Amino acid sequence: MRTEGVLNLLRVVVWIVFIGAIVQAVVAAGLMIAFSLSESLPDLPAPHVGVLLLLASSTLTVHVLYAQLWQKVKDLLSEMNLSSPFTITVANKLLAISYVLLSIWIISFINKSFNHYLNKRMPEVVNAMGEIGKDLITFNINGAYLLAAGIVYIIAQVFRRGVELQQENELTI
Repeated sequence: MRTEGVLNLLRVVVWIVFIGAIVQAVVAAGLMIAFSLSESLPDLPAPHVGVLLLLASSTLTVHVLYAQLWQKVKDLLSEMNLSSPFTITVANKLLAISYVLLSIWIISFINKSFNHYLNKRMPEVVNAMGEIGKDLITFNINGAYLLAAGIVYIIAQVFRRGVELQQENELTI
């Protein structure tokens, strides 16, 4: 009974985080639009504008993936049944979560590396970004998403094996 209460509390917390992630993605989209319409862009050469919009787009993609991650976690918690947790649906949802975590890390890593490159090689582009552009690309990411992706992937494989064992048990009885 206590575990069910914790699970219900987690469902509420995940809904709150999911709504926050959606708000973050909408704000990032708004910042991207404001950045695209800013006065500093026409002064830059076309390749620089493209570089900045690529950087902003990849950051927006990370925000959207982050919202998608929490939507998948929300779906997982609503699907999970403690009396019979080992289902192929739960295993597949865990696998999907691990892939989204990995995608967030990959895109963020590329984005962070590209931003570092811009700071060293094209400081005029970074300066032209202004405050709106700098706010747009500040989705700080580290190796925690990669680690989480690996852990969730392993758990998904354990769940998948649990489903196989459960099916074997049902056949032998």
